[in-house]
Amino acid sequence: MSIDPLVLFSIQFTFALVAYALAARWYMWPRISSLPPVVALVPLVWVHVFRFIGGSILAPGSVGPGVPAEFREMIGYGDMVTAALAVITLMALRARGSRAIWFVWVFVAVGLLDTTNAVVQSLRFSVFEDPLGVNWVIVTAYVPALLVSSYLIIVELLRARRAS
Repeated sequence: MSIDPLVLFSIQFTFALVAYALAARWYMWPRISSLPPVVALVPLVWVHVFRFIGGSILAPGSVGPGVPAEFREMIGYGDMVTAALAVITLMALRARGSRAIWFVWVFVAVGLLDTTNAVVQSLRFSVFEDPLGVNWVIVTAYVPALLVSSYLIIVELLRARRAS
């Protein structure tokens, strides 16, 4: 019995999202909520540094030939740019510069736009009909972690705004 790829993707993605959300609620949030926002944001941003892995979609043969180059480039380069922004943001947070929180806002906005674009383009190009290779695992196991982390980053940023 075969299952529709989009249905399978939806099940796996939802399961991972719930698992990360529960882990964040039960383990991460209790540990970071009492920290100053500049400190609490560091582990949340670290999750995004590894978005460079999304660039693997640019490697020849990493996905089926039916996945358009336009889609692969949009996704691959978007993830790598976001990963670079995460590293720059971490450096700003570690330096505790006056613009550190501004860097976090820019980074999380770009990251969410990149993620939203990836979802929209995935549906537009119907990429679930072609083999996605390891990218399937990246999207179903890692992207939910990015979403939970982004949510917590925004919560922390709003907390920082209220505190100042």
